Amino acid sequence: MTTKPTFKSDAFEAIHSAAQGLYRVGAIDKATMREFDASCLTPAAALKPMQNLDVLA
Repeated sequence: MTTKPTFKSDAFEAIHSAAQGLYRVGAIDKATMREFDASCLTPAAALKPMQNLDVLA
């Protein structure tokens, strides 16, 4: 199950979109794309214990 990524700002969304295009055509590697992910995306919220059980069901 994937969710839509949440970006830190509209500018970061544009930067990430450009980097994603470069990744798709092979201009940047997976490690570099992960760096863009870390820079542009907001961290995922931690699940509470009961939420973890709901995801597994």
